Amino acid sequence: MKNIGEFFKRIGGVQAKELAGREAIRLAIKEFTHIDVSVASITIKSNTANIKGISQSARSVIFIHKKQIIDFASRLNSALYISDIR
Repeated sequence: MKNIGEFFKRIGGVQAKELAGREAIRLAIKEFTHIDVSVASITIKSNTANIKGISQSARSVIFIHKKQIIDFASRLNSALYISDIR
């Protein structure tokens, strides 16, 4: 039987990777659109970044720069693979 500390270390590593991915997306959005999105409003599921809690006009600007944002976020975090932003 494994140590419970190893279990929590593994879970913590997964959470840290997800938080780093969300931070990379936030920085990419800020770089290209000058819109400050909180990390808490970004979720990543099935290689898709979902952004909630922003206005429709901000969504439109993000959509216009979607390809640039995805490429920049991938360069910031090489472990991150995002194919779409919604």
